Amino acid sequence: MKPKLILAPVDFSTGSRAALEHAARLALQQGARLHVLHIIDSYALATLADRRGEAFESAARHSMEHVRKALDEWLGHTALPADLEVTVEVGAPVHEILEHTKNLGADLLVAGVAGAGGHADGAGSVAAKLARKSVSDVLLVRAGHPQVFSKIVAALDFSGHSARVRAAAFELAMLDSTAAEVDLLHVWTDPGSMLPVMGPFGESGLSLSQAALPPREELLRSIHHSLQLHAAEAPPGLKGHEIALEHRKAAEGIAEHARASQADVLVIGSLGHTNLRYLLLGSTAERLLARTPCSLLVVKPQAA
Repeated sequence: MKPKLILAPVDFSTGSRAALEHAARLALQQGARLHVLHIIDSYALATLADRRGEAFESAARHSMEHVRKALDEWLGHTALPADLEVTVEVGAPVHEILEHTKNLGADLLVAGVAGAGGHADGAGSVAAKLARKSVSDVLLVRAGHPQVFSKIVAALDFSGHSARVRAAAFELAMLDSTAAEVDLLHVWTDPGSMLPVMGPFGESGLSLSQAALPPREELLRSIHHSLQLHAAEAPPGLKGHEIALEHRKAAEGIAEHARASQADVLVIGSLGHTNLRYLLLGSTAERLLARTPCSLLVVKPQAA
């Protein structure tokens, strides 16, 4: 991960406060620059101006003045880097956040899972869209989470992108002096168990039923070997726990383990083996946000 520039969009909610605190901690510990962004929703502002019989430009000017003062006071309650930059804009929140991420060249976007609109148990619509559309890595932070991530789960599908997921999980674990645990998780399905649900008709079902499938024992040996290779990359002093979990649905298996292990943060990739369905990112990230009580780090491809 090791970002050089972290962008933290805030909206005065408890969720964005938690995200800001994590963003500031990451920036201070890794020597990264921190840029705080607040977007005044242009649609809400236009509605308010219309009700007041006020010109939009006038309402925008007054709102900017008010927000800048309120934001200065709000930011004063968090320890922030000395070179902090702050931007206030009027626009559509998701669009503006994504545009600023791209134009500023931010390496990491840190936002609250639930914003001012609520959704405490699931994912706010803004958070879900950021996870899906951002070109940079995205850390979505739950309100009330411990400042230090001590239990980290990295979901690996053994694609080439898994190395970045593993590295990001290890880097999060090594940020603090306290002992953190990392679970290297692979959710797998026995190909033979999928035969009855492939359907009795069609070429795909016939060809699969005639294919030579590896025995469960052979498949499990291969999975454990791959997990061992990933665990061997752990920094000195950090132990990666190797976990192979059998489940028919990857996202549900990942969510179940995150809940059972009381994970603080779940690390997933935005590319993967489509046959494992680890990342049809739009649906998977949103399902994980809705089904797990932990924060979520979405690691994007290097090329992005």
